[in-house]
Amino acid sequence: MNMRVVVAFLVGIALLAGCAAPVRKAEVRQAREIPRGADAKPIQFKKVVVKLRRGEEIGSSHVGIACLPQGKVEWKGGKVNITDEEFTEAFREELEKYNYPVVGDPNALFDDPSSWKAELLVAGQINKLDISVCYPMAGFGNFKDSKGGAFVRVNWQVYGQLERKVIYETTTEGSFQSDSATSFGIEKSLTNAFAAAVQNLLADEKFHQLVKRSTATSGSPEASAVDNMPPLEIKAPSVMSPSLDVARKATVTIFAGGGHGSGFIVSADGYVLTNEHVVREARFVTVRLSNGRETLGDVVRVSSRRDVALIRLREQNLPAVGMALNLQPPIGADVYAIGTPRRESLDTTVTRGIISAYRDERGLKFLQSDVQIHPGNSGGPLVTTDGRVVGIAVQGLMVGSASQNLNFFVPIDDAIGALNLKFR
Repeated sequence: MNMRVVVAFLVGIALLAGCAAPVRKAEVRQAREIPRGADAKPIQFKKVVVKLRRGEEIGSSHVGIACLPQGKVEWKGGKVNITDEEFTEAFREELEKYNYPVVGDPNALFDDPSSWKAELLVAGQINKLDISVCYPMAGFGNFKDSKGGAFVRVNWQVYGQLERKVIYETTTEGSFQSDSATSFGIEKSLTNAFAAAVQNLLADEKFHQLVKRSTATSGSPEASAVDNMPPLEIKAPSVMSPSLDVARKATVTIFAGGGHGSGFIVSADGYVLTNEHVVREARFVTVRLSNGRETLGDVVRVSSRRDVALIRLREQNLPAVGMALNLQPPIGADVYAIGTPRRESLDTTVTRGIISAYRDERGLKFLQSDVQIHPGNSGGPLVTTDGRVVGIAVQGLMVGSASQNLNFFVPIDDAIGALNLKFR
């Protein structure tokens, strides 16, 4: 059972002569429920770690039917990562019991798209652990069946994906006592004590208010697949004199799912084009404008097949880039890629190349160019020498971390068609 990892101290305990110390009891407060149907921010549990000093006394050990004191239990694990499915499941069960939205599949072997919906990441650090364990059948060599109690104190941190920083910290306690010996009983007591600490977190008014959707961010529907959406009319960009500088000012950095990508403003009323794989299943994203200011964006439309997405920013009168619609630059024509390669500090980086070829892969059209792009450029514009967009960066061939100058872009006409956009 994986909880043996959680109580690794049982492997390395030091049994010393002495009396058993009673396990303290934590008050269990009533959790604050999220009303059914109410809008709330999706939460993902990241991890819990134990931070105790080596040799620190954490409880007492007992043996026999009468549970006679045997000795002290000392922490031998130091700082041990004890995240496993039992703790994650206990966290999930407590939140779901009170209608808190939880995302992230702990059993996913590969990248879990649902985790991109998470707007709040929660992690805990156990800095106080008290156990009292009894092995009634120890005289027969049975150290599997046990009973007793456990107490934990957890320091919680809540990380806001949109804010990209820790936005709340608090401490809760939990305890659990069992007088009946069961298989891995002390492990179960520890899990239940942790669950009680989670319930006390849900009783925290500030945490509850943090999860509830504020009126400033509520009201945005889930992003919809274009096949189920009517045409969307948006204001056409009014660029009097398109140029590379104008295109650069209209290029943005998009933060979602713990990473970043690029995008570009296509309408003064705040619409941004990017890749679907930049936003994944996120409902909201943080968008940094070229002037360094950050704003919130709603993901309003996606096309997974064409790997494009549309974001609506919460403000208007923004610099927009012109688009080269119904234009196919000739092979060898100069083009420029704009975006945020690798690090967010490299925003609005411009690289130069040429149109290398036009490709058709599995019925989808792509522009091929030798212009340098890297991870983070995804969703950024490929523009002509006069600053009009002809494509959206989507993928490149790399060997290790080295670009091979074989990069591919979604033609802008295909992107607009895939999202069913109509400019007016």
